Amino acid sequence: MKKRVIKKTGEYVYTETLDNGLKIIMLPNYKVKNYYATLNTKFGSIHTNFKYNGKNYNQPKGIAHFLEHLLFNMPDGTSAHDYFSQMGSNVNAFTSFDVTCYEVFANTKFKENLSYLLEFVFTPYFTKELVNGEKGIITEEIKMISDNPASEIVYGMFRNIFIKDERQHLISGTINDIKKMTADDLYLAHEAFYHPENMFLIVTGNFKPEEVVAITIDTLKNFNFPKYNKPIIKEVKEPNKVKNKYFEKEMPVDKEKVTIALKIPKSNFKALKLDDLELRLYINLIMRVNFGVTSLLKEELLSGGIITDSISTFLTLTEEYAIQAVMSSTDYPDYFIKRIKETLNSLTISEEEINRKVKSSISNLIMSFDEIELINNDIQDDILNNGRYITDIYNYYKALNYKTAKQVLELIKDNLISIIILKPHK
Repeated sequence: MKKRVIKKTGEYVYTETLDNGLKIIMLPNYKVKNYYATLNTKFGSIHTNFKYNGKNYNQPKGIAHFLEHLLFNMPDGTSAHDYFSQMGSNVNAFTSFDVTCYEVFANTKFKENLSYLLEFVFTPYFTKELVNGEKGIITEEIKMISDNPASEIVYGMFRNIFIKDERQHLISGTINDIKKMTADDLYLAHEAFYHPENMFLIVTGNFKPEEVVAITIDTLKNFNFPKYNKPIIKEVKEPNKVKNKYFEKEMPVDKEKVTIALKIPKSNFKALKLDDLELRLYINLIMRVNFGVTSLLKEELLSGGIITDSISTFLTLTEEYAIQAVMSSTDYPDYFIKRIKETLNSLTISEEEINRKVKSSISNLIMSFDEIELINNDIQDDILNNGRYITDIYNYYKALNYKTAKQVLELIKDNLISIIILKPHK
């Protein structure tokens, strides 16, 4: 087991990789009574078109989410929900674009909870009856999502930004996608993506790292994992244009919700030789200065009655693009869009602002270790985005500088824009 210090925080992270390939990342916190364990597989909604064992597969969209639902069923007729309820523990799961996560939150029965989390995720059991029964449940879920403004803000943006990228599709798939789902599809997806070598276990909170490793080894010795044949995801070249420059939709909202989304080719930043983490930090820094809670624009729009709350920003990095969104609710969408566009084309930053935001980020970093769910999610994001947990994030913050920030700032301007508006029903 490896033990590493997280620079300038006084915290330690423990890591272990088992013989079967499962990576375990542990960050103990003995100031809390609870623990939070997540078992994650690098399989999300964008992984439907792939080559596995020499064959090409194009599975129904939404299969990762469907599989997440059905994995809670056990061969003896019980469900994982039943087990954790009896333990007095909270269990849940979620699927995103690039990961499926199974989580347990509790303060007792550590061995039982961790062992069963591993057991049910690695025990696929799908029958025709279970699959057909779940189709109705997920169909209703899809209908609820379609009427949810918070979901539409994100999905609507991706649907209008992307042309070929799989992120344009609902994580749950459409109702027609769900109708196509079969038990064979689910078994194939589990076999291809739920191998320990494609997964990682994160535990945060009050626990002993040695015990985590011992429990995991003891539980998984009952499973026979074959040699891992990694699926090859089909690469899709996303065009350098947006699907719709302007889109509006009526939804149950009290004010118009406006999103201005930029589609920025990452190739723009090639000469700066920034990795994804550095690029993310610089863009976030620039957006916080120009649109954040202390920005001049936010004060102007708030005091002028254009908005009644803050301006939100949202950044997503894909293989080829940085998608940066700026959004808020307003009764004056035309004026709001005008001012956001003007600000995007005249972005500013100073050395003083960089130093102030860096200090704030480091302070937030230190405080985040008291939130065991937050730090667990941060570790997950690091592994998915950077391939490892970043224990030297302090160095990244300290390396942020005015010269590079100005170069990034200039490259954000004059990029593709898509405007999405959710309007109240007439």
